[in-house]
Amino acid sequence: MSMGPESLDIAIKVEGDIVRARGAGRDMCRDLGLSEINQVKVATAISELARNIFHYAKTGNIALRRLSAPRPGIEVIATDQGPGIPDLKLVLSGAYKSKTGMGKGLLGARRLVAFFEVDSAPERGTRVVLRKYAR
Repeated sequence: MSMGPESLDIAIKVEGDIVRARGAGRDMCRDLGLSEINQVKVATAISELARNIFHYAKTGNIALRRLSAPRPGIEVIATDQGPGIPDLKLVLSGAYKSKTGMGKGLLGARRLVAFFEVDSAPERGTRVVLRKYAR
């Protein structure tokens, strides 16, 4: 089993970066021994976060980090300096529909992982942290 980097930062600037981030996350999950279904779940969550960055903030970053203690897994940190989310509670309630899509990206990402945390405010940008464990 080849072990890739402990951490990786992928700048999200163009649409192709969404695919790069997704692939890098899946590769890291595979290296960490996550099951095929969990690799897909993490890759899908990364896609949703990167797509949100691209559509709403235009640019941002997806950071992938290997976790070892207390449990092996992956941590994904998506950050941007975009407009922020005006009503985070509404978006996470599932009742929100965005102008550009279903408004389900964050909600979908939350359902796919073991740990999900979002911090956002208008004009301050958004930071989402998610984790998925190998076991």
